[in-house]
Amino acid sequence: MKASRARITSRIPVVFLPAAIFLAINIALNPRILTLRGLNNLALQTVSLGLVVMAQTLVVIVRELDMSVGAVVSMTTVLVASTMSSLHVLSIPLALLVAALFGALSGAIVAYARIPGIVVTLASSMIIGGLALVIMPQAGGTVDDSLSDFVNGQPFLVPDSFLLLLGVLLVWQYVKNTRLGTAIYATGGNAFSAYASGLSVAGAKIAAYTGSALLAAIAGLVVCGKTMTGDATVGDTYTLSSIAGTVLGGASFMGGVGTMAGAVAGALIIGILVHILFFLGLSSHYQYIAEGLILLAAVSIGVLAERRGKK
Repeated sequence: MKASRARITSRIPVVFLPAAIFLAINIALNPRILTLRGLNNLALQTVSLGLVVMAQTLVVIVRELDMSVGAVVSMTTVLVASTMSSLHVLSIPLALLVAALFGALSGAIVAYARIPGIVVTLASSMIIGGLALVIMPQAGGTVDDSLSDFVNGQPFLVPDSFLLLLGVLLVWQYVKNTRLGTAIYATGGNAFSAYASGLSVAGAKIAAYTGSALLAAIAGLVVCGKTMTGDATVGDTYTLSSIAGTVLGGASFMGGVGTMAGAVAGALIIGILVHILFFLGLSSHYQYIAEGLILLAAVSIGVLAERRGKK
């Protein structure tokens, strides 16, 4: 276990290297990013994606995939925007509870029915997305200014939402050192060994999917606070971006490997990439091409590294 943790920790500096390279390119093209306003804008754009990448990473660690993170983001904005006028602040825990229930249900189906997570969550993404469209066919609703003030507020010179991201990292730092955290990593590494060691494989998968849904819902709150509206399609791009960010962050589809710090670094790379494309005046459509190429390169490098390690 100690050797495994050391191996995971050793990946972190490598994960942040491409982020530093992309940041250097961005600075060379647009030095204004080094201003307080520029850094805050980058942080605001990275937080929601960072949370979704963390959500995907959590599930990848248990050797599964979550194709519903984008739909959860959308559903969260819709629930908050459609209920905040009547429930006020209670609309936020309601949205988090709904997301947790969907996540727990997906995890239970994966764990007990032994259906691949990619199939279960692809179905759940369609269900969640469809329900979001039924609730709010067009973008709209009412969002209290307090949510926007929190997301965009900068009382300590950095956005509150960025402090929220740091808080989630601290919570994960605690959780990964508990029995549940050990079960999550062990399940992804070798489920049979984890079960033989007395760890709950099913519990680890349910916890991973529940945590993933909650993180995606928190990302949805951030998006809702930024846009001040509910939108049943706003999360569509997040699912594939979360997979790209997860791979860039050093997580392995073989399970048992991944860090939340690496997930944030992966999200940062994508966020900076968007900044570079925008500064160059290129269409946002090129973002998908760039993310696809980066994803392919990252997966290829990871596969080659694993093959060399086996030799």
